[in-house]
Amino acid sequence: MKNENLGCANRNPLNIRYVSTNHWLGLHPATPNVKGFCKFIAPDYGYRAAVVLLKNYITRYGCDTPEKVIARWAPPSENRTALYVACVCGRSRLRPDETLSTEGPQIGRLIAAMAKQETGMHITPEGVDDIRRKFNV
Repeated sequence: MKNENLGCANRNPLNIRYVSTNHWLGLHPATPNVKGFCKFIAPDYGYRAAVVLLKNYITRYGCDTPEKVIARWAPPSENRTALYVACVCGRSRLRPDETLSTEGPQIGRLIAAMAKQETGMHITPEGVDDIRRKFNV
C-alpha cells in the first residue's frame, strides 16, 4: 500500500495550518485539525483556501512577489526558503521578484507550483483557475 503524505491525506494541497478562528469552507466536520493542519472534505476546498490566503498575503500583508509570499508561507525558521523559492519559481515560470496581481494567471501558476512543492499534488494553473471560478474567489 502506498504511504500517503499528510497533505494528501488531509486533502490540503498547500499544507495550510489549522487555526480555530479560520472557518474554512469545506473543513472536515469531524476532524478539521490533523497534526496542526487543516483537513478538508475535498482537495478543491484546500485549493480554494490557498487562493484566499495568497490573495490576503498580497492585499493585507504586502507579500506581492513569489519570494515574499514564500518567505511568509515557508519561513526560513522552518524551511529551506531559498530552495523553495527557486523550485516554485522554476515550475511556475514566475520571477522571484515579479509583482503579483490578485487576478489573472499568476495566482494559478503559483498555487500549482506550491502544491507540487508542499505535497506533490498535481494541478494545472488552469485547474486552479477553474476552482477560482467555481467558488468565486
